[in-house]
Amino acid sequence: MKKQLLLITGLVCLATMAFGGGIVTNSNQSAAWVRTMVRDASTDADAVYFNPAGLTMLSEGFHFSLNSQTIFQNKDVTDNYQFLMPSPKKYNGEVKAPVFPGFYAAWKTGRLAVSFGFNPVGGGGGAEFKTGLPSFETSIADLVPVMQVALAPLDAALGMDQPLGYGFDPHFRNITGYNADIYFKGTSVYFGYQLGLSYKINEIFSVFGGARYVVAKNTYKGHIHDVQINASPTEPPAPLYDVPAGSYKPGDYLRAVAGAYGLPAIQVATLNGYAAAFDAATADVEVDAEETGTGFTPILGANIAIGDKLNIGLKYEFKTKLNLEQNVSEGKDGAGMFVPDSTVHSDMPAMMSVGASYRIIPKLSASAGFHYYFDKNANFGKTLDATGEAVSNDQVIDKNTYELAAALEFDITKSISVSAGYLFAKSGVNEDYQSDLSFDLSSNTIGGGLGIRLSDMIMINAGVSYTMYSEGKKSYNHELPIPVNPVPVTDSYFMDLFIFSLGIDFSFDKF
Repeated sequence: MKKQLLLITGLVCLATMAFGGGIVTNSNQSAAWVRTMVRDASTDADAVYFNPAGLTMLSEGFHFSLNSQTIFQNKDVTDNYQFLMPSPKKYNGEVKAPVFPGFYAAWKTGRLAVSFGFNPVGGGGGAEFKTGLPSFETSIADLVPVMQVALAPLDAALGMDQPLGYGFDPHFRNITGYNADIYFKGTSVYFGYQLGLSYKINEIFSVFGGARYVVAKNTYKGHIHDVQINASPTEPPAPLYDVPAGSYKPGDYLRAVAGAYGLPAIQVATLNGYAAAFDAATADVEVDAEETGTGFTPILGANIAIGDKLNIGLKYEFKTKLNLEQNVSEGKDGAGMFVPDSTVHSDMPAMMSVGASYRIIPKLSASAGFHYYFDKNANFGKTLDATGEAVSNDQVIDKNTYELAAALEFDITKSISVSAGYLFAKSGVNEDYQSDLSFDLSSNTIGGGLGIRLSDMIMINAGVSYTMYSEGKKSYNHELPIPVNPVPVTDSYFMDLFIFSLGIDFSFDKF
């Protein structure tokens, strides 16, 4: 039961899924992206991330882009398991990233551009569930039917007429509910440090080669304390037992019932044996652990400039293999869910982006982009809910994730531009992938904002976006640890996401 009480290892997905991109990849990497939703053909400083081959289009000198985003996301799970209190029960999760940084630098000289980027390529936030999740609570709720079934034969025997029984039903089986203090918080961030070289072959074609060093860190803190059941046995007309109505630890309640008058020794021993088992199964559980690891991402890119109006950017990022080592505080391993010095898989999949920008008229430009994430070839460390065993992606992912984006930007004046964009993300996971700890949903995102050019050297970008996720559902049968039919359960998943961003781009022809 302990394993069922704390299925914490999936929280890495709760944090890394928070932002635009694939299952674990962030694509919201500049303020200009937030206000347009597509930067795949960028030729500004944020092209270091979005279109590094396009850096050869910059003017001679040094170019920088400094960005910060504030991100809020709701991640809610509603479970209709009949023994939850209440049922259905909604679990509210909050993901916050007060500061989501992005820094890019490029030096353009002649046909060459050398670039550096720093950003959270995955994760970057923390998820907090103040009342836990269904995975934590369902097994606690199971105590109600389990103890009802276990104590029913004893009630039936004691309810017989005297002298065989009490002559009334003691209702020891009248378990009416449960209580527990459940809390969980996790953080996840994959920082990327990127270096690369862009080269202009001719006036049309440019290419890029580089790599990103990824430093990953996930943290987990949580507990399940004070698991109790609520019981309302019959008040005896004579001092046959001392078991008043109220809240009990499950083991304490069984020991109190074992003290009832007239129970055969074998029943007393059985009840005390069950009490010891419940003591172990419902003992307090603590988690304080972190996972850390590093990996490399080779990156290739190309840029095609066709005249003064059309620019096309292409980028391919190879898979980042990440094996994270677990470090666990003594005595806080989540009842064995975290193993000190063990490793877990948490790859970032390869991805491809293709984008184009086109100036329709002098004051109006349009952009479009396509992103494809090779999820099926990455090892996310996904496990099955029922057994906790590792499972291949073919069993839980039907298709790779893809995104489509489009934007318009209008120059109100020479100094002020207004923009708006839309991004559609199509998830390829199937129902077996989904769980309260790890779910992935298709989404629609709208964004908009302003670009303010303070001078030829300084540009301010400010944007806001809102992401609406499609509601997800998963229906399954919950197996109770007693000989009864499985109970049908449906989980519903909901998310939405707000981003507020501010960035400054500045250039120098020399220091």
